[in-house]
Amino acid sequence: MDLGEVHPVRWSRPGDPHDETAVPGTYSVNDEGRVEAHLHATWDGSASFGFSAGPELPPLLHGESFGEHINLVGPRLGRSKGGMRSLGDITLHADYALEGFAFLSEHELAFTDLRLRFTDQDEWTGWDRFAVSHQIGSLTDVSASLRPVDELAAEVDGGVLRLVDASRVVYDPIKRRWELATRSMFELHLDEPLPIGAIFDRYAYPLQVALLSASGRLPGVASMAGTNTTWDFASGNTRVTPRWFQVRLFHGPLDTAHISNLTFLHRLGDLDFPTHLPRLLRVVEVHRFALSHYALLHAEHAAGGHLARFGVAVQMIEAFDRTLHPLDTGTVSLEARLKRLEHETGGLIDLVIGNRRWRGEVAQLRNFALHGDIHAVDVLRDQRPLVAASEALLMLFETRFLVEIGIQPDQAQKLVTGRVHHWTIVQAITSNYPALTAMLETERLRHGRKKGSGVNRTAASR
Repeated sequence: MDLGEVHPVRWSRPGDPHDETAVPGTYSVNDEGRVEAHLHATWDGSASFGFSAGPELPPLLHGESFGEHINLVGPRLGRSKGGMRSLGDITLHADYALEGFAFLSEHELAFTDLRLRFTDQDEWTGWDRFAVSHQIGSLTDVSASLRPVDELAAEVDGGVLRLVDASRVVYDPIKRRWELATRSMFELHLDEPLPIGAIFDRYAYPLQVALLSASGRLPGVASMAGTNTTWDFASGNTRVTPRWFQVRLFHGPLDTAHISNLTFLHRLGDLDFPTHLPRLLRVVEVHRFALSHYALLHAEHAAGGHLARFGVAVQMIEAFDRTLHPLDTGTVSLEARLKRLEHETGGLIDLVIGNRRWRGEVAQLRNFALHGDIHAVDVLRDQRPLVAASEALLMLFETRFLVEIGIQPDQAQKLVTGRVHHWTIVQAITSNYPALTAMLETERLRHGRKKGSGVNRTAASR
């Protein structure tokens, strides 16, 4: 079904005769994958779902629109109009929806195969499938050929993950032109059916965040489809062959600004697919909290400015170190965490700044600025220390993340320092770092004077 359009639907409950009990309503999916359904009547014809005395909302609804079957999973109430009248407008939201060829029961909500495309994955993949040749200044001899690409496969927990070609050639009769589009697609084949919600949690979302770790932004889901090879829809002597369902799941906007793959932290060509992709999925699962902060740091307009950004960077690095070392007992200082992370990445930030004191100074800045010292307002007047510290923590995180997915520390440093905008990152650290040292020195002198003044007053009173 087309995104953004409102489709008329007849809704029924599983187990009810659809043709006899269905009630009118609508169904729509916006370009962020957000599902919204409306019921214009209730099945018993007497009460609205907005009142406790009304009928309970089932965990699955069936809808039909011009022969298309819709399975609305996890419907929940939104606003309701109409009160106690049998005719009204009840808004429903849902966990997700399946559009396809049949109605499913609750126990059939499981897939063996999933196809996924994300908005940023073609930049990350870097494939260029089409070679076009023509004479310079002339279109009398134009030809296009399709370059081959190797299908990539990796064994993941419970199945196989592939990255396959999904390129297409389409003729637009309105614009009267051919479109040659290089595209890729993730395909997941599981050894046995798995509930759809578990597939989202164990495979789809980690793949999405894996691309976030490359581009710095959470990509949208351009398309998602699933099927189950064990479904049996036999009717008499006729067995209906299982086909694919279009999956509608909230994923964020598809209309995002293009970003160059030159700014990516890692790309497909930097990884060994069979080795690094399974590990990347496991790392995403373990470090989701830290990665959510990583996305905030890459937001185009971070709320709260440099002070908030520094707070997010500190939370990110502390959460990352904690999940890297879950067996730690007792309290570990931020300085100790930074020292450990630097050791595990080969000391890149030590080289950038030129000393090892930065670990303790960034920890002091955290204590001074984020814990509300009486003079913490100084970081609002001069925010250069916050900039230097935030960028250093971000670079440290990116390097350690690459090491965690199986890349050697020296290669991880090359990837981090090989990005197009690396010079600006290093410049932001080195040019602003002296202001951090100076601010902490001023704070140290303040505390020294206060302590000295206290001693003098005591001596005088004696």
